[in-house]
Amino acid sequence: MDKTPKIAVAPIPLDVWYEGADFVVADKPPGMAVHPETPEDRHTLVNGLLQSNRWLAEMETSHAPGVIYRLAPEDRGLVVVAKKDETVDALRTLYEDHAVTFSYRVRLSPTVVPATTPLVTVHDHQGYDDIAVWDIDSPVGDTVRLRQEWLNDASAQAAFVLYAIDIPGPAKHLQVRIGERRWLPALDLYTIPPCSICNGTKVFLSFNGFGYRDHSLDNEAAIAEMRRLRGVERGIPVILMDGVVSVGFDRQRLKQALRLH
Repeated sequence: MDKTPKIAVAPIPLDVWYEGADFVVADKPPGMAVHPETPEDRHTLVNGLLQSNRWLAEMETSHAPGVIYRLAPEDRGLVVVAKKDETVDALRTLYEDHAVTFSYRVRLSPTVVPATTPLVTVHDHQGYDDIAVWDIDSPVGDTVRLRQEWLNDASAQAAFVLYAIDIPGPAKHLQVRIGERRWLPALDLYTIPPCSICNGTKVFLSFNGFGYRDHSLDNEAAIAEMRRLRGVERGIPVILMDGVVSVGFDRQRLKQALRLH
């Protein structure tokens, strides 16, 4: 039986981490909304999920078909979207009962002091140059609500990365992760500002919710320390992570060290 979605189908490349008969889990990039605010909006996660003849719950009646919770557009991470009407009801019940666990890394200004709330369990916290990173669990998948109730400001400047979801179920307990929990690293970068590889390393770390201390090689003290750390090796950036030195940007090596999938 054919179904006609209420919103547009858009050819948007998406990073899907799980898809079964009942729901799909995709990694929403920063800068993309989860669903359109009006039927005319096209560049959202659910517009893209309607590709390839995917059926989503409520697709004929809703501009937010199958959506259980919503990350703010500026945030990144795993979003669950139901494919069947009975599934969306079951998942929304689990969500409203606080039975789903969401794991985040959150980058904040070090001057922001989050509130103590039963909605957030803090596992780790690390300060860097001009950023602090928090590793938390919460039953809340709505990052606008977390800004309001944990950061006390719905418009607070923060970057959430939802890196793991734990969904209980009577038949199957599902865990979907784009990375494993690990202690937030002590992480120092020795970089040259115009270096594209150095900038790519910083983007990679920030995209995955990590912080770092940046030592720009524009003074003799930083250059001397960089040379001491890298020894006879050549290349930049020089990365000091939890006392271990590596030279250059090796994506796979960094993913392994940071326990990213």
